[in-house]
Amino acid sequence: MKPSESLFVEVRGLKYHVRSWGRPGAPKLFLVHGWMDVSASFQFFVDALKGDWHVLAPDWRGYGLSQWSGTDTYWFHDFIGDLDHLLSHFQHDSPALLVGHSMGGSISSMYAGIRPERIARLVNIDSLGMTPSTPEDAPAMYAKWLAWLRHHMTIQPYPSFEALAARFRKEHPRLSVERALYMAHHMGRTTESGGVELSCDPRHRDIYSRNLAFKAADMFACWSAVKAPTLLVLADDGSMARKDLNPEVIAERRKIYGNSRESVFTDTGHMIHLERPERLAQVVEPFLAD
Repeated sequence: MKPSESLFVEVRGLKYHVRSWGRPGAPKLFLVHGWMDVSASFQFFVDALKGDWHVLAPDWRGYGLSQWSGTDTYWFHDFIGDLDHLLSHFQHDSPALLVGHSMGGSISSMYAGIRPERIARLVNIDSLGMTPSTPEDAPAMYAKWLAWLRHHMTIQPYPSFEALAARFRKEHPRLSVERALYMAHHMGRTTESGGVELSCDPRHRDIYSRNLAFKAADMFACWSAVKAPTLLVLADDGSMARKDLNPEVIAERRKIYGNSRESVFTDTGHMIHLERPERLAQVVEPFLAD
């Protein structure tokens, strides 16, 4: 297992944790994780890389070892602002190689259209966006969000790291016992009572603010403005199998990126970088080094 180092930088008033692998001075590769995940989940993908890279992977605000925002809502746009700051901090003088999974893929894809001059190559891992809403949905969604704000959401703790690992394997049955336990120790932390809780702000579970912030037309406009060569990595049992995205919607969204190519993984779930990291590296690394 390749060793990593923890770096801490200030990002828009918050203390951000960035996991670093490889040799400083080597070509930089930025990896950004998805919802309810942490940067350590890229460990096995990094292990599978053959080239000389300096890999940098942040924990988004409110995840892992990064500081919680202190507010009652995490807005999607803040992650785009954080990414801009992180890229400016670590690679301000040249376009970056950027890989994003799930929510991280959505953030990366929008950013690549907003600041196309900042991205040299983009890899979007199994992220095709959320179900689009209509203006008529807004009153009900705002009402649900206000109701959610009245309750302090908590995440149920687990009796042990082994129990948390077992939950990961139930959700992702292709994940080995060893990798599930590794993830449990990086996604969980011990509570004062001796249990284990997820190391993320429970307010990230607020799905209503995410739905309010998601404007499909805005996202598609950003995707269509991406100039960098783009690789879409999709899982047959991942975003394409989600019940809220029908085949017609999926087909339309796959066409929005202009300068793109596509790789579809079979017998793989949404967490491609955990379930099939070696195969993912075989596809992604030549694209980035091309």
